[in-house]
Amino acid sequence: MRARNRWRWIAVAVLLVAGGLGGAFWYAVRCEGKWAGEPVEVRRAAELSRMEGEIREDVHFLAVEIGERNLRDDTRHQALTRAGVWIRGRLEGLGYRVAEQPIVVDGRKVSNLEIEIPGRKAPSEIVIVSAQHDTLPGSPGANNNASGEAVLLQLAALLREAAPDRTVRLVSFTTEEDPWFGTADMGSIHYARRSRERGEDIRAMMSLDSIGYFLHEPGSQRLPPPFSWIYPDRGDFLAFIGNLSSRSAVTVATRGFHKGSGFPIEAGLSPEWVDGATWSDHASFWKFGYPAIQVTDTGGFRSPFHTGPGDTPEKLDYRALARIALGMYGSILELSTLER
Repeated sequence: MRARNRWRWIAVAVLLVAGGLGGAFWYAVRCEGKWAGEPVEVRRAAELSRMEGEIREDVHFLAVEIGERNLRDDTRHQALTRAGVWIRGRLEGLGYRVAEQPIVVDGRKVSNLEIEIPGRKAPSEIVIVSAQHDTLPGSPGANNNASGEAVLLQLAALLREAAPDRTVRLVSFTTEEDPWFGTADMGSIHYARRSRERGEDIRAMMSLDSIGYFLHEPGSQRLPPPFSWIYPDRGDFLAFIGNLSSRSAVTVATRGFHKGSGFPIEAGLSPEWVDGATWSDHASFWKFGYPAIQVTDTGGFRSPFHTGPGDTPEKLDYRALARIALGMYGSILELSTLER
């Protein structure tokens, strides 16, 4: 009788563990929002071609005409300042008022840049989309992160006539890259801290970081376990990565992306201690309790050029970036619309 009871308790324990693992798998992996209609990009082929050309030109300007832009020395600082002035000019040319958040890092002035589209129905509720305009030392930063900046500019153009329910902000951050990454001198840390001090109600934040490098060969995508057991081994998708408390934002953002574009995406949630989970400005918002998402081609888990001088414009897929811009436009509209 005792042996029978013991096996019964073992069976119950196994079932509980299996159920817990299954629930965790569903929660963390099955978080992609679904939508079965025709995406906007199907009806905007001519616009996609125009956007593709503009993104190519913008990436070339940042990565080649300006090049490496950081605080490594006076020359790179001047390049970083030039990039900020150029981005500001582009946004003002679209009719936006650009707000500047100046920061002094290592004795040099740098700035976050922000535009805002006020919400009509719930202006105190905020959706943020960002990219960063600095680069790693020694890198021209075509994919990391001129790709994100170029798409951010496309989103600014697409949103000119928008009238969202919630307020939408597009932000270009500074000092995201090493040696400032993960420190109090990150531009996004300054911004997220200020948001928390002001009591801002940020409903979702999405960081566009390295979004233009795609491969189609088997084995071209490398991820740490257990994600390597779950997600594709071809590097042909865009990833939406949230932490465990950002599930709702990931679901809504990916559903909206599908409305804008049929470009392949994958979604998942990750504990913050997993390698790669915090590799962008979204992690600054996690620190202050906001739901945030990293939108990425997975960077160094796919590209051998991610952190070095080989991160050059000819390696990017510009048609993919144009499609991603329309997808992200859909994400913003979905996140900024009040539930009906």
